[in-house]
Amino acid sequence: MPARYLLLVTQDGHAKRTPISEFKTRGRGSKGSNAVKEGFLLGGATIVGDNDEVLIITERGRILRTPVNEIAILSRMGRGGKVIRLEDGDKVIAVLPI
Repeated sequence: MPARYLLLVTQDGHAKRTPISEFKTRGRGSKGSNAVKEGFLLGGATIVGDNDEVLIITERGRILRTPVNEIAILSRMGRGGKVIRLEDGDKVIAVLPI
């Protein structure tokens, strides 16, 4: 079975892939799992494989198409690397698998 990752992109343009296996199943009433460091806002998330591509869309309409294998694989609490440079006042609002 191919590797599956949770791809997380923050509003300021940082991204990381985290193996799905790092997230444990939670029961009803749980408070979830931390995956983005405090102080960063999530712009978008999706499930991806190694050979997928994604579109990263900003509030001002900029769209970046990028291969997933160029985004670092990090632990749940890793920050991630910059994948899109944003103009002042712009932010990531969506991440879509292709």
